[in-house]
Amino acid sequence: MLMAQRSALPLIGRQEGFSYSEVMVSIAFITVAVLGFSLNTIGVIQGNRLSADVTIATNLAQDKMEQLKAQPSLGNIDRCPDSGEQGIAATGASGGIYNRCWTIKDSPLGSGLKEIGVDVHWRDPEPRTVTLTTLVFSE
Repeated sequence: MLMAQRSALPLIGRQEGFSYSEVMVSIAFITVAVLGFSLNTIGVIQGNRLSADVTIATNLAQDKMEQLKAQPSLGNIDRCPDSGEQGIAATGASGGIYNRCWTIKDSPLGSGLKEIGVDVHWRDPEPRTVTLTTLVFSE
């Protein structure tokens, strides 16, 4: 029984735990770490959205480029920037945020060559543009 009293005495005089200032410093450190991680996550999400928009715009430009290249004869056309297709979606249907226009003109690189350019514009929140250009031989 004497042994139980000896072990209880040191526990009564000893104080354990963290001080208030240690807890506050730890909370501040954790808060700064979480905020830094949150800001990085927001940047990644915005980057992914921009990447998706650029991919959609590139696909829309490639689709129009293939349509124009498949035409049997190419005349000079300028449908940029006011005409063309306004407010198209990723599928090419109406109701989207993308505007697509194109030009076909004689190339200065040689006779019989046509330069085809397709521009896709959208606003996110600043204006963005994807432009594709190619040369096609036309008789």
